[in-house]
Amino acid sequence: MRLCRERIPTVMHEEPKMKGLLVSVLAVGTAVAAWMFVDGTSPSNRRKVPGSVFTLVKEGRVRADIVIPAMPLDCERYAADELKHHIDKAFGVSIEIVKEDKKKLQRYPYHIFVGATAAAKAINLPGRKLKKNEWIVKTFGNGLYLMGRDSDIKYKDIGNIWNPTIYATIYAAYDFLEKELGVKWIWPGPTGEVIPKRNHLELVKIDRTGIEPLEERILHGTAPWGMPKIGFSNEDAAARFYAGQNKFLVRHRVGRRRRTKSGHAFEKWWKRFGSTHPEYFNELPGGKRCPASVGALVTLCVSEPGVWKQAVADWKVWWENVGSKNGFEPWVNSCENDYVSLCQCKRCRSWDEPDPRFAKNRYWNGSMSFDDLMALRKERGVYGLNAMLSPNRWGIPKDDPRKRQLPSIADRYARFYNEVQKEARKVNPAARVVGYGYVNYLEPPKKTKLDPSVVIEYVPRSYFPYDREESEYFRTCFLGWKNAGAKEFTYRPNFMLAGGNYPFDQGRLILEDFAFAYTNGMTACAFDSLRGSWACHAMMDYALIRAFRDPLHGYERAREELLSAFGSAREEVAKYFDGIYAYTTKWAFDDFHKISWQNSTGGNHGGGSYHNCAAILGEYFDEKFFTENYRLLDSAKKAANGDKEVVARIEFLRKGLRDAELTRRTRIAEKAMKAAPDDKAKAAAFDAAFKAMNDYRASVENEFVCNFRYEARSELRMKWPHKENVTAVKPAANKKSLEY
Repeated sequence: MRLCRERIPTVMHEEPKMKGLLVSVLAVGTAVAAWMFVDGTSPSNRRKVPGSVFTLVKEGRVRADIVIPAMPLDCERYAADELKHHIDKAFGVSIEIVKEDKKKLQRYPYHIFVGATAAAKAINLPGRKLKKNEWIVKTFGNGLYLMGRDSDIKYKDIGNIWNPTIYATIYAAYDFLEKELGVKWIWPGPTGEVIPKRNHLELVKIDRTGIEPLEERILHGTAPWGMPKIGFSNEDAAARFYAGQNKFLVRHRVGRRRRTKSGHAFEKWWKRFGSTHPEYFNELPGGKRCPASVGALVTLCVSEPGVWKQAVADWKVWWENVGSKNGFEPWVNSCENDYVSLCQCKRCRSWDEPDPRFAKNRYWNGSMSFDDLMALRKERGVYGLNAMLSPNRWGIPKDDPRKRQLPSIADRYARFYNEVQKEARKVNPAARVVGYGYVNYLEPPKKTKLDPSVVIEYVPRSYFPYDREESEYFRTCFLGWKNAGAKEFTYRPNFMLAGGNYPFDQGRLILEDFAFAYTNGMTACAFDSLRGSWACHAMMDYALIRAFRDPLHGYERAREELLSAFGSAREEVAKYFDGIYAYTTKWAFDDFHKISWQNSTGGNHGGGSYHNCAAILGEYFDEKFFTENYRLLDSAKKAANGDKEVVARIEFLRKGLRDAELTRRTRIAEKAMKAAPDDKAKAAAFDAAFKAMNDYRASVENEFVCNFRYEARSELRMKWPHKENVTAVKPAANKKSLEY
């Protein structure tokens, strides 16, 4: 496979002109792929590529069209639209999309056949049943064939990650755009589209297939469901943001080829069975079987056979009426509710392996009464016990988890999963249990071996700061579950909750551990949650999302890809991003802990959590940070030498920095106001700072700088006076308003 791409010397953001040929060879088995760049200073320099079989554009003239089936699927239309968008921008042309019709196909000598065309069928493509997410890119005769296994998903639903994303023809189009045209997408929106300019493209023989390495590649928080109507000035602006973000994620193949059901499975059980089957639930101090918090957070008596049978009975009804009819995998969701497991009954305790930490922990050694438990809940809030009984460091809890005695009860949960698996297998031999490695059963079982059918959804204990200590803890626990018999993992970290709308990057270590998980049984990932702080988290978010489709890609390769979008300003932009990484990772846990609880807005959530990022992170940053980074971006802009695309990308970064600065100033004004509650001038200063922040956000809300709805929701938790926006223009009134 070889490709000749002719460069246009007037395009400022590409590398300097090259005389002759630059050949890069990639060996894959016995196949060789060569990319050849020819200087475009004059027509005489344009050389016919030996063995070329397909010409897309020749000397600025379109030589091909995009052909879709006579009755195309929506995903085939989507793939064609994406091809046209990028080809038009790359060559400055307008390539046609036509339905398969003999008269129309006579206009051009070459054709890009997209999807299940009659032409593909005529040459026996695909020739076999493709796997889900599998795609083909192939030249044959005068055609380039882009196709994959597809479904009849509606155009508007492409990108909905809660259903299987079976539209691999789209993935074939993206593979072609990346490999043959050199396209990259570094963040949502037009400034994030990196489309090298050229006026000539010839291809030699191509014959490749591919499939996404992970069964599920999920990012929570990609839709506005359940969010208040705040942050954006109107709903049209919000819809435009989500549509652009959605397209970016589709381009990076975020999605799933299987449909599974996991998550907190027993949230309704207390309401259903609290009065009739109290034996299903945790036994608390004093022998009481009831929630330690709210009903939806009650945990189970996992050693109770009735629990196993009820879980499988519920699943059987769901499977027969919903799951099997809607393409779900036969997975029995046995993931506990979102709380530390609490059952002190003799049978559950007999399932725990000996651990000296039980005797040193107030809850497990019997020295805590039920009244003590209720007092703790009143003092610490709904999740008060989580901080006392689990090693989690989310949001920097007030009690330093390193000083707690925290026994693991993973053995009882491994046995629970095994027992449910036995019951489920009686109903359906293909049934598989999915259960958490989480909170106080995050550390692996000491003795119990898992049934090999059980899938573990592993949730690391921390997202901020993510340091070497956290990495080592994660690896020890993950390998421990693997050694206990887990053959398959879904990796479900909360890393993207951190950082708010501030410049933030702790991606290197996270990606090292992502690769570690992949090489040790990770078959799916589901990150919680995408904040959409694209301008301030650009490097980290790109690197993480890029890894979803290549888990071994690594931070450094992703960094080079993103920096390549800045042309002659690359070195200055590298200093900017490297400075953000250094600033994010310089803080020790003790530093975070101190600053967090000096600035906590209440509850058990300290620094960097999604609850109150604006309250905490303002203390991590200072005026010097912003001054220095504005200077670096000014220097980068100068180095861009007037390249409009590069300048626009630098300005995109600057807008994120400015939003963070205004958020910090609002927090400073708020602290001053609270310190002097009777000072009207300070109250007015806060109102002015808050208004300036929101006015600025409204001025850049159409540029994909940040998901301002997500940030405003966090700020609303701090009682910042966001008000519901008024829809100025309904999105349906102008469909193009949702495009970019």
